[in-house]
Amino acid sequence: MKRIFFTGLALLIMLNCHALDIDYSNNGKIAAGLKLGMSLSPSIDAEINLEYRPFRYIGANVGFMFITPFNYNKNIVKDIPVTGNQYREIKNNNDCLYRTAVKAGLQFTTPAVMLTKGEMGLSLRLSPGIIMPFPTNKRVKVLTGEMTDVPEEIENKDETSNIIISSEEYHDNSGAKFCYWYARAELVFEYEENWEFSIGYTHSNFDLYGGARNIQINDTPIVIGKKENFKSITLGLTYKF
Repeated sequence: MKRIFFTGLALLIMLNCHALDIDYSNNGKIAAGLKLGMSLSPSIDAEINLEYRPFRYIGANVGFMFITPFNYNKNIVKDIPVTGNQYREIKNNNDCLYRTAVKAGLQFTTPAVMLTKGEMGLSLRLSPGIIMPFPTNKRVKVLTGEMTDVPEEIENKDETSNIIISSEEYHDNSGAKFCYWYARAELVFEYEENWEFSIGYTHSNFDLYGGARNIQINDTPIVIGKKENFKSITLGLTYKF
């Protein structure tokens, strides 16, 4: 998938080397957009962006990122070991993930290759920037209880029938990284004066579990999965004012 995408980008760059700078589009300096992404983590992310374009092909953007995991990986967050008859369980494993972040970056857009006269153009956009998750350090709720014996005459016992939850406790992370880099390449379809449709690929060192990696319970880290770069395919819609 990445090879096909970057091959398309290379072809577009070659076309842009011969393209005329036909400035048919709206030159408004303010734009707002929505981007939906699917990462290889796996998770779905949504971005609400506000863009400032003081020049036709150079601008900046800032936005909010909302992350929703859709296939929780049990190999990343470790079950808390039982000590004696003491039982502990993380209330919600998804609390170990970042769910919100602020993004800010620059935008560099090439002149458009005209697909139809005065109506639609195709250009390449490169966007380097930073991702700042918040809160930086996560708080994880842990249920505590005791393992008790279950009378043999009780039938249809489930696996947790001998656990009595007595209280809840919170564990706070510390020392999490507060800033990550990202780089995005997009194919942008500009339609008439105001609309832009885009498809892109984002690569970042953003760590979804970075806010909980330093939490230890019973001297055991709860996040055991290795750090992996964040990779996402995005679809975007932008309106230029």
